[in-house]
Amino acid sequence: MAKYDLDVIARILLNLLQGPMGRTQLYMRTKLNYPRFLQYLEFLKEKGLLAEADGAVRLTVRGYEVAKALEKALDELL
Repeated sequence: MAKYDLDVIARILLNLLQGPMGRTQLYMRTKLNYPRFLQYLEFLKEKGLLAEADGAVRLTVRGYEVAKALEKALDELL
C-alpha cells in the first residue's frame, strides 16, 4: 500500500469545499508533481471521496462530510 500524506489529502478536500474545479487548477493548489497528484486523485476516488465529470473534480456526499469534519477539527485545534 502506498503512503499518503494527510496534509495533501486535506489540501485537496478543503480546496474542493469551494466547489468543483478542473484538474489543472486543483493540481496547482496541491503543489505536487503531476504524477503524484494523479495518484492522490485516484486514491481519493477509490475511497469514494471524489468524483470526476465533465472535466471537473468534485466532492462526493461522503467527501463533503469528511472535508467538513476535517475543517471543523482544524478550526478547533488551531
